[in-house]
Amino acid sequence: MYFDTFAEFLQMGKHGFYVWLAYGATGLVLLWSWMSARSMLAGVEKQLTEQAEITARGAKQTPARQTSESGASDES
Repeated sequence: MYFDTFAEFLQMGKHGFYVWLAYGATGLVLLWSWMSARSMLAGVEKQLTEQAEITARGAKQTPARQTSESGASDES
């Protein structure tokens, strides 16, 4: 084993501060990235649910008059 004691492992040959700071910063960035992605996913799911509800409400309502593709009324 390269290090004789756990304290030497933590010190990393007097570079421990920078090594562990780098690991900590990387961990924070990964955690922030994961939390941000989860938050964005929740927002998109909420938006899709709301859009589906609006579409479902629109499909349940029957229009008073049907119009043809040209926009003219079918009723005369």
